[in-house]
This record gives sequence, C-alpha cells and structure tokens, in this order.
Amino acid sequence: MPSDISLSLIVFIPALAACLVLVLPVRSDLERFRVRTAALFGTLLSLLIAIFDLLGEVGNPSQGALPQPSLDAPWLRHFFFQMDYHLGTDGLNLMLLFGVTAVYPALVLASWRQRERYRTYFALLLLTEVALTGALATQDLLLFAIFFALPVVPLALLVAFGEDGSGAGRRVLWSQSLSVAALLAAILLMLLRSGNRTFDFLTLSTVNPVKGAPGLIVAVLMLFAFGSRMAIFPLQRWFVDGVSAAPTPVGMLLSISSLPLGTYGMVRVLLDMDPAAAIQLVVPLLALSLVTLFWGGLAARGSREPRRIVAYCLVALAGPVLLGVAAFSETSIAGALGMAFAVTLLGPLLLLVVGAVADRGGHERLRELLAAGGSSPRLQLLYAIAAASLLGVPFLAGFPAMFQILVGSFVAHRFVTALTVIGLLVLTSGVWRLGSGLFWRRDRSAGPEVAEVADAHGSEFYAGWLLAGLLIIFGISAGYFVPYTVHGTDLVAARISSYAPPPPPAGGHR
Repeated sequence: MPSDISLSLIVFIPALAACLVLVLPVRSDLERFRVRTAALFGTLLSLLIAIFDLLGEVGNPSQGALPQPSLDAPWLRHFFFQMDYHLGTDGLNLMLLFGVTAVYPALVLASWRQRERYRTYFALLLLTEVALTGALATQDLLLFAIFFALPVVPLALLVAFGEDGSGAGRRVLWSQSLSVAALLAAILLMLLRSGNRTFDFLTLSTVNPVKGAPGLIVAVLMLFAFGSRMAIFPLQRWFVDGVSAAPTPVGMLLSISSLPLGTYGMVRVLLDMDPAAAIQLVVPLLALSLVTLFWGGLAARGSREPRRIVAYCLVALAGPVLLGVAAFSETSIAGALGMAFAVTLLGPLLLLVVGAVADRGGHERLRELLAAGGSSPRLQLLYAIAAASLLGVPFLAGFPAMFQILVGSFVAHRFVTALTVIGLLVLTSGVWRLGSGLFWRRDRSAGPEVAEVADAHGSEFYAGWLLAGLLIIFGISAGYFVPYTVHGTDLVAARISSYAPPPPPAGGHR
C-alpha cells in the first residue's frame, strides 16, 4: 500500500463505517449485531493499517525527526491564507496516533451491550475517531484546528446519553467550545501579525511567527485551549463531571480525548511554533503542574464516587505532563508525550473496570461498593495493571514516561521535581484507596446486592485484555519505541534553546 494513502485510510475509514452504521436497519437483534460488527470492523481495519504502515517506521529512529510518510496536496490557496491537506507522522505524533487507533476496538467492544440510540451512538463514536486521528495526523495548523473542534459536539451528545448526563453534556459543549475559540483566536492573531500565508507545521517550526507581546498573547491563548482540553486545574470540571455522568464507554472515550490530544497540541503548537513566548510561561506552567497534581491527588483521596476518583487521578497526571513540557528538554518532552500515550491506554482500562463494578453493583458511592469486586479476579488483575501503569511501575507503559519526565526535569527544576514526587505519593494513596475499597476492604453493613459482582466476561473481557496487553507490551519494549520519539522532541528542544537567554558568566562581572 503506498505510504501516502495509509494515513488517509486510517483517518477516514471510520467515517465510512459511520455512514454504513447510519443506514443499517436495527429492527432485530441480528440487525443490531450487524451494526456493532460494522463499527468494530471499521476500527479494526484502521488499526491493522496502523500496525503495518506506522509501527515499522519506529525501527529507524532517525525518521522521527521529519514527517514520514507524508501526503501534501494543495487545498485552499486562493485566499489571504493557504490550507493544505497535509498528513504525516514523526516522533511527536506517531505513538499517539497508534494508541488512539488501538483503543477504539476496545471502545466498540465495551459498547457491545448498548441498547438505546443504537445507530446514533456508534456513528458518533466513529466520528470522534476521525476527529482524534485527524488532529494527530495532520501537518497543517488550520486543518489541525478543524479536527480539534470536530469532536466537541459528538462528545457532548454522547455524554448526554447518560441518565443524568444532560448537565454534564452542556458543560462539555461550552467548555470545549471556548477551548476551540481560544485556539482559533490564537491562529488568527498569528496570521495577522506574522504575515505568513502558510500554516504548514514544518514551515512554522523554522520561523518565529509572532514576536513580542502579541506572541505572548498567542501563547496564553494556546495554553488555555490545550490546558482546557487536558483538563488541568482549574479547567477540569467538564472532564470530571463528564466521566461521572456518562456511560462507561463514553467515559473511556473522554479519557483519550482530553490529556493525550491536549498534550500533543501543547508540544506541537505551543512549544514548537511559539518558543520565545513559551519560555516566558515557564513559571505559570510549573505552578499549574504542581497545583494540578496535588489537587487531583487530594480530590481522589476525598471523593466518594469511584468514577470521579478515576477522573481526578487522570487530572492529576496532567501535572507531571506539564512539568515535562516546562522543562524544555528532549527527554522531558518525550516523557510528556509518552505519558499521554500511556493515558490513552490506562485511562480507558481504569474506567472500564471501575464502571463494570459500579454498574453491576447498582451504586455510585464507594462506601456502598466496598469489596463488591472481591470475588472478581479478572477485574482485580485488570485494575492492578492499569493502576500500576498510572503510578509508573516498571515493565508497564507508564514507567518509561514518568522516568523521562522526572530525569529530564530534575536538572532545570529540582525543587519542583521533588515536589512532584511527593505529589505522586499523594496520588498513589488515592489509587490505593479506590482499589482497596472496590476489591479488598469489606464492610459488614453492605447489603447482599453488592456483596459481589460478576467478573469480566465476553466483549468486556476482550476489551480489557486488549488494553492491558498493550500496556504490558509497550512497557517491556519501551527501549524500541522511545528513541523514535526523542528524535522528534530533540528538534523542539533545540528550537526552544535557541530562543533561551544566555546564562550569566560563571565568574560574574569583573
């Protein structure tokens, strides 16, 4: 298959599957099974293309520096700006793109028992895959903005499908619409002040598009846009409420639509295209990293609802990611992207397990679900794998990312890195509280209806082990994939260092 076609197929095959889903009848169980199968086939086909045409590139780490493969076709060029249909992968986006395509079959399997709004649900699910893979694959800033905005309405509608999801759906819609508006305002200001007509990523990464105060305004707008998508403090409510109110598969979808995409945008757009202003934001970035980490960890310890605890844990992980971004080294930035990739896998797995226990236990409070999963060894093991990866345990996907963040940030920000380690201990206590409450700590006053829940089985079992297997595989083989990412972040770090002020003379003034 020609490499210049593969990325388009990865992005748009789910769109074709969504169109097919919308026209299929759903009058009988067999016809509904065909709808599910069509959705699953569309996601699996994208995944197979990603495996054969993307992962093979990682074997040559030097290819991570420039987009490979690349498709660049003229599109809108008769205006005061030009936008091209330009797709490509490099060290910044390849692993995230593969992670999203790998998770989507698990999302469809987790949705296997969906009963209401059948065709609409699966069509919206597939449309969000188009948006996420498109945003990760594009190499044009304006096209990125289009894909960045595309999942907002589908996500809001999917969240609203929950029993109490209408309010949470509105918060998703309004908060993420503001995020998109901030990004568009930043792009418009960049267009007006720089005089650039092209928005190709490679071109923008070789020039300083906006200087002075306008550049700082652009950076602040981008920080708001991507920080809101990452759900950093204090922009996290839409994410926490959405995960809490949405059906379990939709909560899983929110986890891959937030931190991974926001982190990628912060590295690709903010750091690479406005490095001078990004350097001026280092103190706010460090402060936000600590506040987000400690707030998320403490909120996870204090929350009474299992789904909210998971959401707070994922919010807390944005703290180390921001630290990796603010350290401006190739190692720390690669760690931030690596953690975004790990969250793409562990976030859905955590929500799948916790959602299964809560749904079968019939309660939303942790106290009412004490030891509800105590007789479910498969769920316990899946939770342990996801939680261990979240905390950076070796041989799982979260470990190399957390290690790179801490090592890459220590030289530049030792005190903040030390506080981050303390914050991770707080987060660990919240993760332990959730696991012990759901699986190990029994309460004699708990009713028989929550004494135990059925173990993972069927499509849920396959979805869980797909995600857990990927966490293990990418944890064990991290040394094979990390160099490819570092070759991409090395160029970003070098660009930032070229705008950094020179250090003071070692001997002072003579």
